[in-house]
Amino acid sequence: MKIGCFVEKYSFHTREEATALDRFKRAAEAKGHLFEYIFKRDMDRIPEYDAVFIRATTDPMNTAYVVSRMADALGKVVIDDPHSIRVCSSKVVLDDLFRQNGIPSPKSLLFAGDFGEENLRHVFEYLGFPLVLKAPYTKFSSHVEKAHDGAEFRLIAARYLKNATPIVLQEYMPSGFDWRVGMLDNKILYLCKYYMPRGGWKVRSLVDGKNQWGRVVPILRKNAPKKLEELAVNVSKCVGDGLYGLDVKEIDGRFFCIEINDNPSFYADLEDGKDPDLYEKIIDRLTSGRPVKPGTYRLNEES
Repeated sequence: MKIGCFVEKYSFHTREEATALDRFKRAAEAKGHLFEYIFKRDMDRIPEYDAVFIRATTDPMNTAYVVSRMADALGKVVIDDPHSIRVCSSKVVLDDLFRQNGIPSPKSLLFAGDFGEENLRHVFEYLGFPLVLKAPYTKFSSHVEKAHDGAEFRLIAARYLKNATPIVLQEYMPSGFDWRVGMLDNKILYLCKYYMPRGGWKVRSLVDGKNQWGRVVPILRKNAPKKLEELAVNVSKCVGDGLYGLDVKEIDGRFFCIEINDNPSFYADLEDGKDPDLYEKIIDRLTSGRPVKPGTYRLNEES
């Protein structure tokens, strides 16, 4: 079969990302499939392929989303599919998904810009300080900040609201690491602990004026805590049976879903560090002929 892997130049930015892409290609070719990288200039060639695999930023404002829509409309197997992109790319939609399905997650509120004293008193009493502000569309926590008091909250919220409304407010749950659970076909594909960098509070944090990443520790997927697996399966079934990466906090033996991401990252020897067969499993899914099916959660027309 012919697999088109849509990429952009930044997909090869680091040696680890490029090596992971090469491992996808090798896994496909070892099974007798053709695996070709396709770029923006190749979009008219999508009908040539049996399946399309996207390894570029996917939110609805990016070219990758157009590629996904085209492939889906042509009946191709496509990862990530348009439904998964629309659900996962918006923090506001995810907040709704968690509420509708009773998914354990941090306390949260949507904020549309009511800076009235009564409303802010309710927000601050409910969430406490510090609290976390999230812009609706963000990758790698780039528009996720922590406010320590009302004045800081007003500054950050006003800045985010210039670009999108509403924004998401969450209680702050401090932890040394987040679980990253890779899911495919509603089963665990890989498992890692993403640690916070020293002096930071997110996996990618601004420390001493520089963006710093924490270390990544791969864990055998068969060693996933049972409660973590149950949560990951429940959340992914809400979105679909495609490829996802869940971020989960563990607090005193309880698990809280922070978000579920389409298009999870792959860095050589990190996500594949304990379960290197993940490449074969994804290739098998792409060549299965089974389109990715939406899960139980339904987007409303305005989402």
